[in-house]
Amino acid sequence: MNFRLPKYHSPDFTKDQFVAAPNVIIEKVTIKGVAPENYHATSIYPEYFKVDGKWILASESRMDCVVVLKNDKSLEVKEFRNLDIGDSVILGRNENAESGIYVHVGGFTYNESEEQQSFVFRTGRTRESSYSKDYDSLYELLKHEREHGYILWVLGPAVIFDHDSKNAMAGLIDAGFVDVIFAGNALATHDLEGSILRTALGQNIYTQQSVFNGHYNHIDIINKARRAGSLEKFVEQENIKDGVVYSCIKNNIPLYLLVP
Repeated sequence: MNFRLPKYHSPDFTKDQFVAAPNVIIEKVTIKGVAPENYHATSIYPEYFKVDGKWILASESRMDCVVVLKNDKSLEVKEFRNLDIGDSVILGRNENAESGIYVHVGGFTYNESEEQQSFVFRTGRTRESSYSKDYDSLYELLKHEREHGYILWVLGPAVIFDHDSKNAMAGLIDAGFVDVIFAGNALATHDLEGSILRTALGQNIYTQQSVFNGHYNHIDIINKARRAGSLEKFVEQENIKDGVVYSCIKNNIPLYLLVP
């Protein structure tokens, strides 16, 4: 399998279904953070909305949000919690232009038909689902980006709570599939805890068994790291030879820890 970036194909808005489609219907927000009834929720696909007879693509879209029509006729995709009183929210649950809303599931080159893709997204395949072919595609994507792009990982501490996943992430760093990591301080803390004490949050990272006074482990790690003055000095002093932090330092990979 050789990865190729898919080509995007815009809809043909000269077709009758688009020409005859009505403009979107809007309703204003009356309670901050609460969308009107029958709001349209965004998907993982490119979405177009008909405003004053013109189809407009919602830029910077994200899943499970609502679309707000602004005074200048531009579109803003908002999370529910960010809705303000007076925002004009687009309404409609039809997505094939009938309500002035078109979800373009066939915008990229796929093997499935648009109908199959739409059905799969709405009934089974979500961003939380993963299958063997998805991992195959991910491997090819990582290989492509290693040669042609820049790979940034945004990680939570769950990746290092398990012995094998911790080693797998370190292996990706060593193999050149990581150019930078963004994470919270918990990732570094529990990764170092696992490298020294073989625990994370006081549980053995392989057996998941809790150890006596294990809840002190990560606090001890933080205290010792602060005494060392830097992660580099701490790794050297403790003779750490495995883990995500160690691999980042060894391979000169930037590790940005976002601390509240």
